[in-house]
Amino acid sequence: MPSRWSDMSRIAIVATLLLPCYFAEADAPAESDLKEEIVLRCHYEMGEFGVEAVQACIQAENSALEAVSAYPRQGKAISSRCAAYAHARGWAVVKLCVDQDIEAEAALRQYPAEHAALIDLCRTEMEKQGPAKVKACVDQRISAQAEAKPVR
Repeated sequence: MPSRWSDMSRIAIVATLLLPCYFAEADAPAESDLKEEIVLRCHYEMGEFGVEAVQACIQAENSALEAVSAYPRQGKAISSRCAAYAHARGWAVVKLCVDQDIEAEAALRQYPAEHAALIDLCRTEMEKQGPAKVKACVDQRISAQAEAKPVR
């Protein structure tokens, strides 16, 4: 009899491989497949806490999946990256990743031009980690530069 962890591992691997396609093509994994995956994950993760916990998990995950799926086209690249990165942790975590990255990207566009080189440097260093990590890098370096300047 296979363990529930090996079943979940298979589901997570398949879902992770298919998720970039989901955001790139409309006919990728059907919504019903993703919802079935949510039910299985919530059952395995929350089953020991009772039916109410499983139902709450399913409701929260379905809401997060719908929200991520509804992001405008410009958020799809971020959605795909976050889904590939955080999908195994659930759609609520994917949604949090997307929300933070969209907010960070908007904030980075508002930085003064004098920080453009620093933003580019952090984008290069953070590679595929996303705008939230880039913003954290930039903010940390701006803070370090401010501390290094003598006070007049």
